[in-house]
Amino acid sequence: MKNLFYRGTKVAIGFILSIFIADFFGLKYSPSAGMICMISILDTRLQTYVVGIKRLITSIAAIILATILFQVGGHNLTVLGIFLIIFIPILTIFKVTEGLTVSTVLVSHIYNIQSLSLDIMLNEIGLLLTGVIVALGMNLHIPNKEKEIRDIQLEVEELIKTILHNMKLQLLNQCSIEEQEDSLERLDRIISKGFDHAINFNNNFILKDNSYFIKYFQMRRKQYEILVNMEKHFEKMFITVDKAKLLSEFTENLANELNECNTGEHLLVKADFIKKHYQDTELPKTREEFENRAVLYQYFNDLVYFIEIKSKFMMANLEIKYCNIV
Repeated sequence: MKNLFYRGTKVAIGFILSIFIADFFGLKYSPSAGMICMISILDTRLQTYVVGIKRLITSIAAIILATILFQVGGHNLTVLGIFLIIFIPILTIFKVTEGLTVSTVLVSHIYNIQSLSLDIMLNEIGLLLTGVIVALGMNLHIPNKEKEIRDIQLEVEELIKTILHNMKLQLLNQCSIEEQEDSLERLDRIISKGFDHAINFNNNFILKDNSYFIKYFQMRRKQYEILVNMEKHFEKMFITVDKAKLLSEFTENLANELNECNTGEHLLVKADFIKKHYQDTELPKTREEFENRAVLYQYFNDLVYFIEIKSKFMMANLEIKYCNIV
């Protein structure tokens, strides 16, 4: 609600300011400057700048094209229709359809005036520049959502810890699959939410790369997919507690040590020890024992891959400031 009020206030101020500036410079159709500003104030600075530049280019092109067509065919609806038939496909081909509405409004002014002059063209360009520039100015200030993203990070990490803890209990036959499915579905939703926030956060910086949070949630998305796969192993795993005890303890260790900046290197060292331990144990004597051991080994490999994904992420982002705060 707070964000909606902030955005609404900013759009309202931009709308009024654009009309005031257009009136101050004596531009005709001054409310159009307010409308251009209103539709140009977008969620992020990058969106506002990119769309604003596209609208500037497409609108100037539209004014030039319309001027030529009106000069040749006169100011009538047929020519206006021909303009749209030509102009819309051009915008679609170059993927700049964001400029269609603004361009059409400006060209309609030229059509309504029923005459052509340099003053009219400058008036339309003036309306366009006023609306876009005010929109760019209004979006110079956008609330910093870093704290909100970090709260989502903590929520993701706490939920992953819970899922790993439950897997530890499942290895000991002490947790239900249904409980895990609910946690995994919730994790999926939270990671998607965090990723969307991270994209918007990054798009609020024009000349600076702030893609760390995007990479972070991409990493957690990969880990989520591994957790889903790990959970499937429990559907066909029937092992005694003593066979799974070492692996359940390792799963619990991972859950306890999971955080944003843990490299996981010592966990990988411990994983090598566990792998050697299982290699040195007595071979299965029955088909059932063999199949259960195979499923357990698949679970173990997924767990190692889970850690390796985080380890590679940390190696690639050690220089980023966010990794030094925990």
